[in-house]
Amino acid sequence: MKKILLLPLLIVSFIVGYSQGKVVTGKIADQANKPLAGATVTLKGTTVNTVSDESGNFEINTGTQVNPVLTITFVGYLPQEYSVRNRSGLSIQLQQDVQALNDVVVIGYGVQRKKDVTGASSTVKAGEIAKRPLVRIEQALQGTTPGVAVISPNGQPGQGLKVKIRGANSITGSTEPLYVIDGDIGGGSDVNVNDVENIEILKDAASTAIYGSRGSNGVVLITTKSGASGKPKLGFGAWVQKNKIPKELDLMGPYDFARSVNAQFVAQGSAPAFTDQELADFKSGAKQGTDWQRALHTEPWVQNYQLDLSGGTDIARYRFSMGYLDQPGIILNQWYKRTSFRSNVDVKVSNKINLKVIAVATIPQSHNNDYGGGLGDPFNQAVEWDPTSPIRDANGNYITHSKYASIQFNPIAQAESQAHDNINTNLSGTGVITYRMLNDLTFTSTNVYSLGMGYGQRVDGPGTSAYDGKTDNAQVNSNRFRSFLTSNYLTYKHNFGDHAITVTGLYEFSSGQNTSVNATAKNLSTYSLGYYNLGLGSTQNTSSGYTADALISYMGRLFYSYKDKYMLSASVRTDGSSHLAQKYSTFPSIGVAWNVKKENFMQKSDFFSDLKVRATYGQTGNQAVAPYSTIPVINIGGGNGQNAYYYNGGNSTPSVAVSLGTPVSTSLRWENKATYDAGIDAAFLKGRLTFTVDAYSSKVTNLLYNNQAPQYLGGGSYAANVGSLSNKGIEFGIGGTPISTKNLRWNTNLNVSINRNKVIDLGGLDNILAIGGNNTFNSVIKIGQPLGEFIGYKFLGTWKADEATEASKFGMKPGDAKYQDLNGDHAYTADDWMPLGNATPSYTYGFINDISYKDFTLTFMFQGQQGSQVFSQTLAYLWGGLGDMKNATTIEAVPENLWTPHNETNNPAWSGSSHNYNNSSRYVYNSSYTKLKNISLSYHLPPGVLRSLHLTSLEVYISGQNLWVMTPYKGYDPEIDQQPTGNAISQGQEFGVIPNPKSYTFGVRMSL
Repeated sequence: MKKILLLPLLIVSFIVGYSQGKVVTGKIADQANKPLAGATVTLKGTTVNTVSDESGNFEINTGTQVNPVLTITFVGYLPQEYSVRNRSGLSIQLQQDVQALNDVVVIGYGVQRKKDVTGASSTVKAGEIAKRPLVRIEQALQGTTPGVAVISPNGQPGQGLKVKIRGANSITGSTEPLYVIDGDIGGGSDVNVNDVENIEILKDAASTAIYGSRGSNGVVLITTKSGASGKPKLGFGAWVQKNKIPKELDLMGPYDFARSVNAQFVAQGSAPAFTDQELADFKSGAKQGTDWQRALHTEPWVQNYQLDLSGGTDIARYRFSMGYLDQPGIILNQWYKRTSFRSNVDVKVSNKINLKVIAVATIPQSHNNDYGGGLGDPFNQAVEWDPTSPIRDANGNYITHSKYASIQFNPIAQAESQAHDNINTNLSGTGVITYRMLNDLTFTSTNVYSLGMGYGQRVDGPGTSAYDGKTDNAQVNSNRFRSFLTSNYLTYKHNFGDHAITVTGLYEFSSGQNTSVNATAKNLSTYSLGYYNLGLGSTQNTSSGYTADALISYMGRLFYSYKDKYMLSASVRTDGSSHLAQKYSTFPSIGVAWNVKKENFMQKSDFFSDLKVRATYGQTGNQAVAPYSTIPVINIGGGNGQNAYYYNGGNSTPSVAVSLGTPVSTSLRWENKATYDAGIDAAFLKGRLTFTVDAYSSKVTNLLYNNQAPQYLGGGSYAANVGSLSNKGIEFGIGGTPISTKNLRWNTNLNVSINRNKVIDLGGLDNILAIGGNNTFNSVIKIGQPLGEFIGYKFLGTWKADEATEASKFGMKPGDAKYQDLNGDHAYTADDWMPLGNATPSYTYGFINDISYKDFTLTFMFQGQQGSQVFSQTLAYLWGGLGDMKNATTIEAVPENLWTPHNETNNPAWSGSSHNYNNSSRYVYNSSYTKLKNISLSYHLPPGVLRSLHLTSLEVYISGQNLWVMTPYKGYDPEIDQQPTGNAISQGQEFGVIPNPKSYTFGVRMSL
């Protein structure tokens, strides 16, 4: 902890020592006295200016002016002039422009006044982002934006979040939106949160159609911070965070487990496993077992630091930043670290040419953060392992297996002994040239080159389940990715009388290449060198791979406005892809809007500050097709589990063999999404109350699914277009300032999103059964039902004593588990499977509040969902009797809770004739929840104190994340999901997934 606090103190000492001369300081706030970050302060009559920081504070040198006047401007607020008159420590309050729809928003390939936007979009600004100690940019979208559902599927360090905009739009493809960072399309979401100035979320097809085949899941436009003219500004931020497991499952201790095992053995005709003396020793504590949850779980400190320098002149502006994150996991021997650098430079080359250059480097590193959940993961085994067993024997060696409970490997040994390490270096350079050819004609060229290098090393040696099973190995893999994007577009913008027109024409080309090499050594003669000498293996295998793809696009867009009342936008984009045999597809869109407030009959209305009605239609696509998916392939192998041919019919060395590959569909097409949207944007009471609502209906056709091919055609699976699905919904957001006095302000925002997802067609089939591999999850894609439908046996409790005759027809007896027999054949088979629940929530919501009193601000945010279910294999295995799990460990399975002739509960008794099916409704739970996602209290030092410290701003805060949850779910966390990347089929299923931690954060932000 001393090391954690030392670095912030050193940097604070440096900043305080970096003193400045006398300047005018002040703080800028809105009409609710909430700090405004990014407001421009200009010394009137000069080019000297500065920008307010995250706390609204600023400082500016007024030079030799006797009566200096400051001009303060901020997007969406009325400009204000302020006479200094030999004063400092100014408190300036801006009034919101009731014509706030004049805000400029990013729309992709340009900007547009918000009042002119015809599509459905939402904005998240830097001020909202700064309220929480965020690690990933997706967290900024959670609970803040209507129509955007964000969940954190697991609590491993460095893991991404699942983002869905207006429901799932694909079966097998990702449901993640397209991320565009400063014009870099598809570059992912791995950006330092502290560098982000603005996030714009495009939700309807009319807004996203300009991205064509990549816009089906919505688009997230991210703009990073740039420098401002003025003297250099140095900023520093740091926070430390204490993480812990949100809860522990209620499991048996050694005594309860021992007597439970005895009861099970006796019921099944065996002698008790534990003697009376052992039971007495466990009960008295004379003999200790292990609390495996507490042995595995940790309470680490997370550290995050940010340093930035910005400034410039009228000719050149700059901002340089560096960030560092150190995030240990909440289980043993797991961590994630990330170092990031960013440079944004804007140069005014001439009156006609502007140049922007962005350089980015991100270096993430991870250690053992690849636990995806599953039977053998240490986190899952910590709740399944024998609580009567110690971790090590008397000689200090790991006890690798137990006779009771799980037959899997010791979870502490596995967690402490394996080493799975990865380091990536991601470099990106962006150059944007803007050339004003004529007064109304501008040419913009954005060019991005990205290079990614990944290096992974792993060893599963002594102390791991692989070594125990004689499949021990060490691996090294390397991959390199490079891509190039060039976006070139002309923009013609002209106003003539009451008419305004903007025309955009785009040519875009992108390409990418990926190469990989993998080397594996098995049964090393010694593991003392870890993964550093693969030559020690008794066998070695190598493999390599290469893929490349390209996309060429043309786009035209028209915007027309008449008197700022009536707006029309239309676009058409054509994409040609190397992924498909039918290479080209076209995606049109159209939108209209009516600014009702501009009408004469509304001019005298004091109730409405703004009112706009809009409607759109558009088409987008989903590139859920891997490269070469439409090209027939052959398989070449001879080792490492690949195809091989053995000459002479014996066990000779395998030779390289060539066989028929998986068939392909040469008519494969992209998924196509058509969407209708209608919405209203309104503001009331001079902007103190805002309201937005959207209703939409979309249909996705040409759904892609991986069909199974018969063996005589090569076997395997191949992508095919199989059907269609729909999403219909309504979303709304309400924001306002209920209280606004001199010292007390309250701002609040509520957003609710309702989505109904339904499968419409499956190419002639009624349903497609999807089985989740080694985790034995069962899902079904069924016409008329939403994606994420669970399938299995319906659990009816236990056979009761008066049902003995009927139970015997199933080969069972009273006390055994009872399931619904759909076909009446007195047997439990796959023919009895039925829908059990669905992971898709009925609605999601977020509720954000900021309450400020003088220099203190209290912020809290609730986020949740209702009407969803989770299929928990974790809880299923705790009841035992599932092959790998011989005995129960849940406290619910103590003998007095199980069925007996005198206590006929619905918990089945131990019996050789009973079945504990893990794919049954018994383990489908209501996963509705409301979480206190964040609560924070911050204090902004007043200007007088700041001057004595030679600082322009200093904010200290404490906050908590996931401190409270209301849910009926019995497991660790209702938010977790087995599929971290957004596959819609098996959403809502979990098996030993690490939950999101409960966190306590302490932080500071300052600038000079």
